Amino acid sequence: MPIVFYKNISLSDANVGGGTSTVGEPNVANNGDNIFYTGNWYATRSFDGGSSWSPVSPYTTLPPADGGFCCDQTLIYERSHDILLWVLQYVLKDGRNTLRVAISRGAAMNNWYWWDFQPANVNQEWDGEWFDYNHVTTSNNYLYVGTNAFTTSTPSRFTRSVIFRFPLDALANGEDLDYRYYATSTHGSLRCVQGAKDVMYFASHNSTSQIRVFKWPENSNDVSTFDVDVSLWSRSRPYFSAGPDGNNWLGRCDHRITGGAVANGTLTFAWTANKFNNRPWPHVKVANISAINKSLISQPDIWSRTVAYAYPALCPNNRGDLGITLYAGGGTLHPGHVVGVRDTKRGLWDLAASRYGTNGPNDGKWGDYLGILPYSDSGASWFASGYTLRGGGDRTNVEPRVVQFGFRS
Repeated sequence: MPIVFYKNISLSDANVGGGTSTVGEPNVANNGDNIFYTGNWYATRSFDGGSSWSPVSPYTTLPPADGGFCCDQTLIYERSHDILLWVLQYVLKDGRNTLRVAISRGAAMNNWYWWDFQPANVNQEWDGEWFDYNHVTTSNNYLYVGTNAFTTSTPSRFTRSVIFRFPLDALANGEDLDYRYYATSTHGSLRCVQGAKDVMYFASHNSTSQIRVFKWPENSNDVSTFDVDVSLWSRSRPYFSAGPDGNNWLGRCDHRITGGAVANGTLTFAWTANKFNNRPWPHVKVANISAINKSLISQPDIWSRTVAYAYPALCPNNRGDLGITLYAGGGTLHPGHVVGVRDTKRGLWDLAASRYGTNGPNDGKWGDYLGILPYSDSGASWFASGYTLRGGGDRTNVEPRVVQFGFRS
């Protein structure tokens, strides 16, 4: 089942207006040939399928909040309501920061309206906290925004992980939001699945041998949980993977779940584990879980004896096939961007590199997450984001990537 690239686009500094970072955090969403792409400190859009690009400043396109725009942008296009959802994080100031949910209807990708959320305004008991590390996904009727909260005191400490649930109808119509949220102080970086219908699932680690799965039906305000045992793995830090130049691109990598999907009754969660036993490099742990039986089905991990894999993101297409975007590198390879599809018949991941870099990061930084969504027109292929370093190891050498891919059965 070979991977087919329908688009494999390199973006330049001029395309994104500068602002690249080795902690790239790229996300991409499309409405036909209209593409919106973000990184940690930049945004850009194309109206011709990626042939040309116009930078969009996340600092000035929307009015400022708190200390101004910070980072951690995430995107999703919701076809059922024809809306692009753009979530931005703002700089901590005066003991708080803002998480903004912005909406653009239709193909224009420039007529924005938004809602702002600050910890103390969501819950008075969260005064003196700030939001960080965000992601978005949807179900049939809701948008979900996941974030962590930390104290604003020094040193800052984790307080809770939060999943917001917003009605899509109200978002699309610009109405007042009657939203709900779920918060826990025992589990950090809750990761929601892509592909949810009438039930949202999210997960976090109990330990290096068990996952806690959270279940939130659309017709309920209550969240239930169940635990699933997985094979033992290592989260010891630091992670290490050096390419030919000796630069360790996984120096700040950690064990947070970064990929989640649901399709055909199977939940899939993925994260980066450190080297362990007969696996000499950091690698991607994958857990397939029955949503019906609440039990482990299989663990189709992605690992190699010669290269490291890290930072996975997952999404099903409209047929239930599972797509993945991640990074690979180490040994004879500089870090590169890789995409793939799970071949359930053969029980294998089919992977293909969109591009390998020429360097590793001089600052030892990479991550923190990637984006992957179904391509809006067909729904059978995927749109994924990534980046490499080309011509040097500094942030100015970052080459963002936009990839549309599928497979030939």
